[in-house]
Amino acid sequence: MKNIRIKIGIIGLIVMAAISTLSAQEGTTLQFMKGMPQSDLQNPALHNDSSRIVIGLPALSGMYFDYNNGFALNDLMHKGTGTLADSLVLDVDGFYNSLSTTNTVQMNFSAPLFYLGIRSKKSFYSLGISEKGITRFSFDKALVAFLKDGNGAYMGQNYDLGNLDMNAFHYREYALGYSNEVLKNKLTIGLKAKILFGKSAIQTERLNMMVETAADGSSVNLKADMKVNVSAPMTVEYDSDGYFSGINGDNFEAGNYVLQKGNMGMAFDLGAVYKLNSKITLSGSIVDIGKISFKNDLITLNHVSTYKWEGIDFSKSIDDSKADYVDPADLVDDELEKMGNSFKPKKSEIGTEAFDMSLPTKIYLGGTYDLNSQVSFGLLDCLYKNGDISRNTLTLSANALLGNVFSVSGSYSMIGDSYSNVGLGTALRLGFLQLFFVSDNLLALTDPAKAKYVNARFGMNLLFGRK
Repeated sequence: MKNIRIKIGIIGLIVMAAISTLSAQEGTTLQFMKGMPQSDLQNPALHNDSSRIVIGLPALSGMYFDYNNGFALNDLMHKGTGTLADSLVLDVDGFYNSLSTTNTVQMNFSAPLFYLGIRSKKSFYSLGISEKGITRFSFDKALVAFLKDGNGAYMGQNYDLGNLDMNAFHYREYALGYSNEVLKNKLTIGLKAKILFGKSAIQTERLNMMVETAADGSSVNLKADMKVNVSAPMTVEYDSDGYFSGINGDNFEAGNYVLQKGNMGMAFDLGAVYKLNSKITLSGSIVDIGKISFKNDLITLNHVSTYKWEGIDFSKSIDDSKADYVDPADLVDDELEKMGNSFKPKKSEIGTEAFDMSLPTKIYLGGTYDLNSQVSFGLLDCLYKNGDISRNTLTLSANALLGNVFSVSGSYSMIGDSYSNVGLGTALRLGFLQLFFVSDNLLALTDPAKAKYVNARFGMNLLFGRK
């Protein structure tokens, strides 16, 4: 079969990459908001609220999500022009041109279960319990190029599709925090110690794909080399020949999953705040130094496979009146079955190896200038590192607390190579109840299809004894 060109799955794979959910950090508008207890999420020494007691309730006190991407969904799908002006068009070339050599989609979520903060003279103590999830998916531009253009330009060559990288985990965090003013009216230091319990995880140590096309275009060799680690309440099933046949999740029990404590880890936050003079305050912190060791419900896949595709002979699928007629759908199904069987791992290739997942680490350096007792300006730099992925965010903010009741912050952030991020934070106090909303990219919430970065935090706090 001459000049085989493979374009199967282009729309599904690219769209999946473009809308993969779940980035990166806790958002930077939050840190210098006046009257907000959540500032200690980014610096355990920084307490922008003077309340003696802070209480957070399950799910109500700071739901958070963020999404970060090197491209926007609008790069792939957007309104057409001319006769297609009233339609959505799939712009594969535009999507390809927007990509970097390696592309990463990241997402975080955090749901608080409980928070208690107590101020005692110059010290602050806290206990927080949260459910957290982190997802990172990376792919090479070469994969999209192959899906877009096929293999016609690579006859007689090996074409490396690059690495697919998928790392995701869900865990519960128990955080104990302490801060103290060690130099009167000058220096405050803070520490958080976190005990982590992993619930589930998937980690790709390697997942590389290669395509080799015969010089005359008569066949294509597909090769895959992978090692994938999984921790989840499920079991692998095998057929009578000892090959992988499926995953069984019948043993999943919600109660056991929620209370899972076998995959344990630790992490730490360190922070300091230094008051240079009556107007200028400097701060710095490092957040989430730690990892989780996954040792329960393990599945390890270590597999290398190849498949030689020589095309499909449809010569007997033309005239359905003939006795030897073969339905073309059956031919395709048979080919897909053969391909699937060639990539099935043996029982000997599936094991139970323990593995570690490191938390993404954030380093914050910043400072504020107090215009007066109600208004300040802030500058904050955040370096985010997740494995071999790193990104820098620089944020300028203006922050005000009006009448000890209404807090508002406006910000502008340069997040990686995204420069159109205008943020807003608001908090309203109604007696002991505080309602708040914070986002680093307010415009993205109105038109997420054009955004590379989206985040939001919202909820309520119970505050008692504010000075």
